Amino acid sequence: MKPAAIHFTAEAWKALQDLAEKAYPNEGCGLMLGPLQKESHVHQIVLLHNTLLDEGRGRFNFSFSPKEFMDAQMAAEKLNLDVVGIFHTHPDHPPRPSPTDESQPMLAGWINVIASVVGAHFKEAKAWWREDEKDRFQEITLIFPR
Repeated sequence: MKPAAIHFTAEAWKALQDLAEKAYPNEGCGLMLGPLQKESHVHQIVLLHNTLLDEGRGRFNFSFSPKEFMDAQMAAEKLNLDVVGIFHTHPDHPPRPSPTDESQPMLAGWINVIASVVGAHFKEAKAWWREDEKDRFQEITLIFPR
């Protein structure tokens, strides 16, 4: 079921911006953590290592270790938090799903936040959802402190 929105605390929103800028000029990726409830709220951001960087790639795509994902998920559970979504950055590109994103089955069933970073500075972020890997991404509302 498509979520209506994703809400960020001030701390999580700042962490997302900081991590997005730190990853530049490559794509950064990570998890968004929050309490398990009907509406999605992000309280923490966990940076994951873009494993494509180890192969000399990762400028315009990302991948992460399933073990690192699982370890982060288990650590979150100990804090009574759940993975509410995945974030990644688009260096010098808009925050909308790319053809590479569309081809990734792992991005289905999660809220995806894409942060645009231009010239090492956070520009904007948008939230996306698709139920199944065959579906197209649909934008959802992203709510953050101003």
